[in-house]
Amino acid sequence: MTDRASAASVRWRYRAADSRGVASSGEVEAPSEREAVDALRRRNLWVTELVPVGAPNVAPFANDNRPSAIPWRWRNRGASTADLAVIMRAMATLLSAGVPLDRALAYAATQAVGDEAKEAFAAVRDAVRNGQALSTAIARHSIFPAVFAPTLAASEVSGSLDASLTLLADQLERLDATRSRLQAALIYPAILAFASIIGVSVILLLVVPRFAVLIADSGGALPMSTRVLVALSTMLARWWWLLLLGTVVTAAAWRRWQRNDGQRARWHAQRLTWPVLGTLERLQASAAYTGTLSVALRSGVTLLAAMSLSRGVVRNVALASELERAEGRVRDGGTLAAAMERVLPPLAVRLLDAGEVSGDLAGMAGRAADGADAAVQRAVARAVLLVEPIMILGFGGVVGFVALALLQAIYGVNARTL
Repeated sequence: MTDRASAASVRWRYRAADSRGVASSGEVEAPSEREAVDALRRRNLWVTELVPVGAPNVAPFANDNRPSAIPWRWRNRGASTADLAVIMRAMATLLSAGVPLDRALAYAATQAVGDEAKEAFAAVRDAVRNGQALSTAIARHSIFPAVFAPTLAASEVSGSLDASLTLLADQLERLDATRSRLQAALIYPAILAFASIIGVSVILLLVVPRFAVLIADSGGALPMSTRVLVALSTMLARWWWLLLLGTVVTAAAWRRWQRNDGQRARWHAQRLTWPVLGTLERLQASAAYTGTLSVALRSGVTLLAAMSLSRGVVRNVALASELERAEGRVRDGGTLAAAMERVLPPLAVRLLDAGEVSGDLAGMAGRAADGADAAVQRAVARAVLLVEPIMILGFGGVVGFVALALLQAIYGVNARTL
């Protein structure tokens, strides 16, 4: 009997992505395509291509050790976060009203913003009509965040697809609202910085050279402050291309330096120690991590898989490494709160601890995300309040120095003519 079953099995060549968005390829033995997909899903792999051995070869990944095209963040290509949230919520509403999944996807394909998004939803619709699972079809397209596939896979087992789509839409909207508030808070400092740069450039390139010519024609000697100002003006006027070249070279060298994993990890770890920005970065990471953890747990994803998914939305490499070590402590039998003691902010740790005690870890993770979001807003508001006067004082200091240097030269000329 076993020999017969073995003889009926087919070898399938696959390409897939794991819960961290890392690409892999290989072969699996199963009697049918559905069972092959199920076998790979039990390994926490989400299939992006599956063909029988003997069919045309699947093109290998260019870099099996690097992240695949599936984005390992809550960002996406070809559709904004807000647009994708609207589509997910509309699909959830249609499914809860009894509309079949393929018709909901057809609606999404017509309403999506951008050609890439329309094509992706249309391809997912066709794949679902051909009998493929929604999670498997979505994993093939890079416009969907990587957390979508495993979250929807868990909801397909539990039969709560509409609820999971609603949760994903909620998370996308929350992240988009946070990003919008941050951008709005930074608009005034950005305008002030731009105006300051333009103002200083006009003074150094137009005002100072003409004034220097007038002083030189009078035959007087320029005081030290005026000579320094003229030297800065001359350097900017004559050697601006050298400054531009130096900026480009420095940026290129920085990008190359950042490609080294060890150097990037040290840089990210150093950033976390900065007084204001380090705290803000840790709070942002905590909000993204706990928010994704809440969505994954509510959709039925296991704790360790949810932790791995949530770690993927954290951009700071050093902090992501700490979260990976925390997963190891949970895998060894530790509690989630204890594992996160020195990784997440104290409020998030206390809420996760309460969630483990009460049995509502997903709900408490969501509260931790809300608390971290609120803390981010407060931190940004404090930072803006600190940055604005510093920029005003800096620009005022530059203008004051220019005025002082020019007035000293004028007084010197007047003194000699008297």
